[in-house]
Amino acid sequence: MGIIQVPAQPKGNLGMTLFGTNNDDSTVTLPDIGFNFFYNGTSLRQIYTSGNTWVGFGSATEHLKINRRDASYNKLYYASETEGGKKTFRVRFEGNSVWSSWNTNDLIWELTLFETGVIRLVIEKIPNTGTNSFDNPNVGTQTLTLSNGASLIFFPGTADGKNYTIHYNSNYIPTNEKYLIVDDEGIKTFSNGSWSKIGDLPLTEEMFLSFGLDNIPQIYSGILGNPKLYFYSDDDIKKANPTKYILETKEVVTSKPKVIKQRSDFLIPSGKNILSITVDTSFVRRDTSGNPISTNGAIKLAISFDSGASYYTYNQTSGEFEVIDINDINLFLNQGLDVNNISQLNINLLNQLLTENRTIRFAYLLCKPTLDDVCKLKKIKIMFN
Repeated sequence: MGIIQVPAQPKGNLGMTLFGTNNDDSTVTLPDIGFNFFYNGTSLRQIYTSGNTWVGFGSATEHLKINRRDASYNKLYYASETEGGKKTFRVRFEGNSVWSSWNTNDLIWELTLFETGVIRLVIEKIPNTGTNSFDNPNVGTQTLTLSNGASLIFFPGTADGKNYTIHYNSNYIPTNEKYLIVDDEGIKTFSNGSWSKIGDLPLTEEMFLSFGLDNIPQIYSGILGNPKLYFYSDDDIKKANPTKYILETKEVVTSKPKVIKQRSDFLIPSGKNILSITVDTSFVRRDTSGNPISTNGAIKLAISFDSGASYYTYNQTSGEFEVIDINDINLFLNQGLDVNNISQLNINLLNQLLTENRTIRFAYLLCKPTLDDVCKLKKIKIMFN
């Protein structure tokens, strides 16, 4: 399956929801598409259009122009559908190449977004009196060749919606690609945090379609002996050339987040209040030419007012300090104080929480998702007034 060299045909408006009528210049926001769709590195759930016959992905920006000019639509439809077991969102534009020529219907097109990230454009009628182009992220604006009966597939080169390849006179049928594992006990799939048996050999297509996984979880609980990973695809190209699509396993080395506790307190002088807290950090490494490269390192903080017996984080939404278990690494990583937002602390509330011995100490969580990331805590400064 996948991309096939057979032009897609317009589906028509039967069964679709009528969204609007008689639109000249107004920009409209279509309803939630029903799934997360990536374009230019951003996850979106809505698209925009106008009587001037363009489409914006996630914003009112003219990313895709289809006979773009001062046109109009008579009717605009949308529908949430499925194709090949995948969710889709389809828009149908029935309009006029000249804004005042209502009900001419000489400009009709359908746009379909697939949850797989693919875009399909089918032209039913087009007079080609305007601009046809596509803003292809990382590539640039590309002129499109459109005509009556044309069908185009925009296939992303990356999972976040960039580097699209445009296929003319084609259609897209989503592929089913699934994974299962066979170990010493039998055929297994992953559910509820562990691998569990679903049957015995031989493997069947029904097993893959019913229990197969879209992605391979990095958890090995429930696997016994010498497991083998099996891959299923109904992509005709892959089935015809199996040796060209050998699975490759790559090891990604990660660094476990580390919690560091101060062994001593900062003493707050009598009669003084904390004015500000600043943290000096670095998350940058340098390439072979000495140029700085930002990395995904992270540092989180927790504050103790009782010499380390308990620790607090700060909830910016509620404006309150809340107790946090710094031994729970995931909790600390997700809810600890972000050093980049330390200036947003409620300092007045912080001073109210100081104990009679007027001390404060910190716990630090240092996180390097990979060994290439940088995570440096240089110093912490407390100012008084």
